[in-house]
Amino acid sequence: MRLTSSFAVFRYDPEDKDLAKARWFGREGNVASAEAEYRGALRRHPDLSSAWLELFELLRRVGRLDDALALARDARTHFGPDAAMPLAIEGAALVDLGRLREATRALESALERDGNLALAWHETAYAAYRAGQYGRALLALDRAFALEPHTDTLMLRGKILRATGQYDAAVVAFEAAMQSAEHDIPVRDAEGEIAATRRAATFDGRRPADFTVRERMFADSGTVVLDDTEAPAYGAEPPSADALAAGLALVPAFALDAGWRPAAIAGALPADAPLADFLAHTLGAAVVPPAALDPADRPLLVTCCNDGSPEWSKHAARLARWKEGVLLAFAQPPATAMPADLAVTLRPMAGAAARSLLAAAIAAGPISGALPEPIRALARNRAAPWRCRTAPVA
Repeated sequence: MRLTSSFAVFRYDPEDKDLAKARWFGREGNVASAEAEYRGALRRHPDLSSAWLELFELLRRVGRLDDALALARDARTHFGPDAAMPLAIEGAALVDLGRLREATRALESALERDGNLALAWHETAYAAYRAGQYGRALLALDRAFALEPHTDTLMLRGKILRATGQYDAAVVAFEAAMQSAEHDIPVRDAEGEIAATRRAATFDGRRPADFTVRERMFADSGTVVLDDTEAPAYGAEPPSADALAAGLALVPAFALDAGWRPAAIAGALPADAPLADFLAHTLGAAVVPPAALDPADRPLLVTCCNDGSPEWSKHAARLARWKEGVLLAFAQPPATAMPADLAVTLRPMAGAAARSLLAAAIAAGPISGALPEPIRALARNRAAPWRCRTAPVA
């Protein structure tokens, strides 16, 4: 559960003031410095529960799950076997690691020691949610919220309701989370969940568990993926250059089907020039520097690998402010801060690997490709982000 205190850099509690630098680094995304400050605070104030909890949440948030579990067990050693909080965060770490039976035992032990610990009820709800026990999860959330009303509890309620196909109720929960948030990060998180829920609601009332892989990717990020998302080993094996060339060849068909013709194309980074040149040739557009993009040109901003670089985010934000243009990434990780409207692949890969595969796909030359119906349906989806920015051209 994301702790509200971790957003508040300046506190009145004398010991909490020792966490100011750690919280500042955490908000700025400087994980290494934040961790060092938290560990320093714990050496000075080993009984400071907020330092244990916030460092645990920091490690959890950046995916260092084994380190988060080790920290939870260090907390158990420090606070002793009768303390509920260390067991609660140990259970949370075990949930994230997929060890649900062990997690349930740890969380039940935490609640036996303190039945009024809201954190333990929240994490119990999360464990039930991960296990697909949605009714049990909602009951645990009711208890958590009654003990400590919290933005993250509302966010989790929204996710559970969305998983059960109750999209309107999920939006209400996310909107409540957004309105109750006191800081910009949870507000942005809630806005993203609202948008994802509204995209999910466009699939004829089906539950997310019934979505195809491509539909799930679209619901989660708003990105239309062009390669073969239904391949059995998607994401587990590196893509072939031929498969990526076929996906890249669908970009002109996408533009034709959408009635969208960009007049200017820019690569977000200098390394994106080969992709910008290739698409400019196939789409009949001019290549310009990203700073020269103009909303009147119905611009296309491209990048080889959308790894959340500042330059990509800066120029993508300009298109969002203009409410004009389309974003395209050759490769994009499954989760990124500024997702593209189109991605050739969502298979995880490093930038160097993406550039190498892009060069091979371009070397295959322009290939004619008809737009498959599943991609056409997503391109025409009323909740597609690009449709809010680019009107069809007659």
